[in-house]
Amino acid sequence: MALGWIAARAAEERGSSIVEGLLALGLLLLVFGIGAEAMLFAQARTIAIAAAQEGARSAALGGESAGLASAREVLAAGGGLADGLSASIEERGASVTALVAGSPPALFHSGVLLPAIRAAATVPQERYTAAEFATSP
Repeated sequence: MALGWIAARAAEERGSSIVEGLLALGLLLLVFGIGAEAMLFAQARTIAIAAAQEGARSAALGGESAGLASAREVLAAGGGLADGLSASIEERGASVTALVAGSPPALFHSGVLLPAIRAAATVPQERYTAAEFATSP
């Protein structure tokens, strides 16, 4: 007799739509959270690429300090997304390389490991001879 009551109770579907709705809502929130983290990561990476390009371009024309200042300006303009990023400039022979690296921003500190952000840009260094400076157009 008890088994028949349990079987009848298990076959009843009353309240199952609430459970299904809560499961769907949880899945929707999870997908939203993953999407938001991915967008923050992509935006921070874009800021790092822009800072590296601007830093390399400025360093090729004005030297290492000018390149570093330009890269830091771009990072500062990135707001809170660029807080974990830092810039460095390296001159190698006839080229200048700007490197921006650091940790990505996290919307939810859930322990999910996102890869570190690393962006580099290399441009040829501008060298002018004394004769080029002496001539005026």
